Amino acid sequence: MENEWQSKPLQGVTQASERHRFIQFPVRVRQPIFHFSFSILHLFLLLLAACDGSDRSDDTLRFFLRGNLKLKEREFRQAIQLYNEAIESDKTFADAYNNRGIARYEINDYNGAIADYNEAIRLAPTYTDAYYNRANAYEKLGKYPQSLTDLDRVAEIYKDTAKVFLSRALVKVQTNDYTGAITDFDRALSLDPDNAEAYVNRGFLKFNLRQYDAAAADFQQAISLDRRQDFAYNNLGLIRARNGEYDKALELLDQALQLQPEQPYYLNNRGYVKLMLGQLEEGMADVQRSLGQDSTNGWAYRNAGLYELKKGQPGLAIANFRKALQKTSGVELVHHFLGLAYAAQGKADAACREWKISTELGEAESKPLLAEKCK
Repeated sequence: MENEWQSKPLQGVTQASERHRFIQFPVRVRQPIFHFSFSILHLFLLLLAACDGSDRSDDTLRFFLRGNLKLKEREFRQAIQLYNEAIESDKTFADAYNNRGIARYEINDYNGAIADYNEAIRLAPTYTDAYYNRANAYEKLGKYPQSLTDLDRVAEIYKDTAKVFLSRALVKVQTNDYTGAITDFDRALSLDPDNAEAYVNRGFLKFNLRQYDAAAADFQQAISLDRRQDFAYNNLGLIRARNGEYDKALELLDQALQLQPEQPYYLNNRGYVKLMLGQLEEGMADVQRSLGQDSTNGWAYRNAGLYELKKGQPGLAIANFRKALQKTSGVELVHHFLGLAYAAQGKADAACREWKISTELGEAESKPLLAEKCK
């Protein structure tokens, strides 16, 4: 029984993701990483003067400019106080509202930021910069349709600004509009062809659409532009593992972990590859380190179960597979492995039940077992 599944590359993995974390998608191997980054926020910070050209008193401008300096120094609460003074002096100062919104955003007061951007837009309806900043705040609150509405407006004005299209692509991912997101990444890269993170993120989406060769090309390009792209090494390693190139996958995952030694998903992915290379104890050590960093990771429990199964301990394997199901939804092949573990215990009915679930989930590995063993 062991030889039937040991020789096959495993489907699998991917880690569920919240914003700025990891997104789950079907692929053969462990957790691919989608590097969301909104460090491009506040492209439009007004630092020197009011955009509407209105005359301001010296006191108003002094408070405003001092607020900008504090904002630049990342003294956000002091910046807010100074913008308060500027607004108290002149309640029609749209730029002060916009910049106070940025400061509020930076202290995670997203609703307060939106209120300020709303006021800036009310005072200056064509204030494109405030629309862009408001889109970012909407994104933080998970209000993706509102964010996209603002970004669509901004993209009409800033047609040649790569960061706008990057922002919109990242929001489209949250609405599962992967095709639209790729179109925006394409546009961003046509404007800024040296943006390594854009290649990584576009590569992830292509991976998700099962365009593996195209995804690998994007990850390789990201690495050629920036050798510090740990998530590109990780994701490229997953493609190599998917193709059964475990030695190459291990080299890439080692490079990812050189850059991020305690990243739990990289550790788990390397652990999986080592298990597939027959390095059982080293692989399990990586899986255990991963669980030490994140004890909620169902994929790691799945791999721990795989280790026990390979060691001839089906009871311990079952316990880990069950824990994987409890911790994380959508862990691939766990029902397939449960079937193998029950079969090793001589529990044919339980094995067939698990293989049936696995087959219904579209996992081809269980289909022949179901046909042969469960007539």
